[in-house]
Amino acid sequence: MPITATYEIKPGDTLAKVAAKYKLTLSTLLAANPQITNPNVVVVGQLLVIPSRVPDPAPTLTNYDGLTPAPGTIEINAAKLIHPPLTNEEAARTATVYTEVIDQFAVGKNPRYRPRDGNTYCNIFLWDVTRAMHCEIPHWVNAQGNPAEPFQAGASEMNVNGTLTWLTNQGTRHFGWKPTDAADAQRCANEGHPAVALWRNPTGGHGHTAVVRPGALLAGRGAAIAQAGRLCFNLGHIKDGFGNLTPKFYVHG
Repeated sequence: MPITATYEIKPGDTLAKVAAKYKLTLSTLLAANPQITNPNVVVVGQLLVIPSRVPDPAPTLTNYDGLTPAPGTIEINAAKLIHPPLTNEEAARTATVYTEVIDQFAVGKNPRYRPRDGNTYCNIFLWDVTRAMHCEIPHWVNAQGNPAEPFQAGASEMNVNGTLTWLTNQGTRHFGWKPTDAADAQRCANEGHPAVALWRNPTGGHGHTAVVRPGALLAGRGAAIAQAGRLCFNLGHIKDGFGNLTPKFYVHG
């Protein structure tokens, strides 16, 4: 694995933060640093090897129709990662690519997101889309609140309420997310930048979230969205998914 640079751990650093800084996955950074036996413990002054990262090739668009899940997107165990065929680098974002990334999951038809056993999976869809857009809003976090691999020792799963807390803290401070309003979220989505809507359940329940997708901000219906949840649909609006609730919006980049 070719070395790009070395990095000296500074106060407040975590491996997840360093990986994000160099646009690496945590597993890639760990593979380049086999001396690390506990990924949750780093020491100020410790040197890390930063491997070179091969950029993703330019995405090949295949006109996903939003009705048929793409290969690699169906995994009924929602806690596990999936590996969609289409991903998108931040430097190559366009509305067309963002639309294709969302449509490949076919959220209205994909059994991964279908409500079952009393559970809904809006946050899993959020996780899948943002991972594919290389701006992961994690489902799993470690004890420090940083993104973790599924089932990693010491890691826990977040519901939507936890995700909103994560966005307020780690997401906005270290991972490129910022709060905004509905109009700006729609504008950003129409330029190919990931945008999301989230509502915190004040009673401590699961909350709700959706992905803002390219489309129109309609009076009385709000921004265009795709969502999983009690209702799963690939193309609707805020009113269809949140009813009279007022979500918070975040955009990336």
